Amino acid sequence: MNRTRRALTVTAFALALSFGPGAANIASAESLDAKGHNEGLTIAFYSYRPNAYLNEAGDLVGTDPETVRAVLEDMGLKIADMVDTDWGNLVPGLNAGRFDIVAAGMYVTPDRCKQVAFSEPYLGFSQAMAIPKGNSNGLQSIEDLAAKGLKVAVIAGSAQVGYAADAGVLEANVMQVPDTATGAAALRAGRVDALYVDAPGIRALVDSVPERDLEMTKPFDTVKGRVVMPHGAFAFRQTDAEFVKAFNVSLKKRLASSEQVEMLKRNGLSADEMPRFSTENLCAGK
Repeated sequence: MNRTRRALTVTAFALALSFGPGAANIASAESLDAKGHNEGLTIAFYSYRPNAYLNEAGDLVGTDPETVRAVLEDMGLKIADMVDTDWGNLVPGLNAGRFDIVAAGMYVTPDRCKQVAFSEPYLGFSQAMAIPKGNSNGLQSIEDLAAKGLKVAVIAGSAQVGYAADAGVLEANVMQVPDTATGAAALRAGRVDALYVDAPGIRALVDSVPERDLEMTKPFDTVKGRVVMPHGAFAFRQTDAEFVKAFNVSLKKRLASSEQVEMLKRNGLSADEMPRFSTENLCAGK
């Protein structure tokens, strides 16, 4: 496998968009199964602990690369490269044929189901916020933040953007940031009052801050009475739907294994983060 690299610059992204819908058809002319047996598949990931990150030895680990490696190995397929990609470039880059699979814990939503073909989920996440230690604002939920008129940072393009709006947070009070590190910096500088992502991401962030000046709210699964437990899945081009069926067979075996639970534990998660809903139901908004 080639060395992990950040491959998509703004210029490259613009070129990818210029390819248009035909690019995906060209990329799919050779089936993913054949490509995986020959030169190998290109996997896009997004640097975000615990989903994908470099360990002390410089190896790419986390729930996403470790799961996709295990599934593809079970299928007898090879990985040619794993590409560190900005979140906003994942779906456009996939559909432009720049990579074959998105392994980024991407939430399955009805809107995204119109753009990509999702595997079955491999993660299910509760929600949480990072707040300054001491919780002087008395925050326990995103609704509390909305009621107090406070500001929140969320990852740009993430499901939390919509959840914050659903909770009644004013658009002017939502700062969209590229990653949790930027959000944490804004929180610690007082530019926002909370950072809102999924519970595992907040847990990892709070544990990693050397100053120990942040804390995590109790995880929550509802916003305004609606269940919001996003499920992460692998994304493929819609033209690769047949490959996704075979991928799901091996994924199901992996999810039922003790190795998957042990992998979750290594990355600061637990069996509580195993999926509970199907892609069919999630795409239908159920």
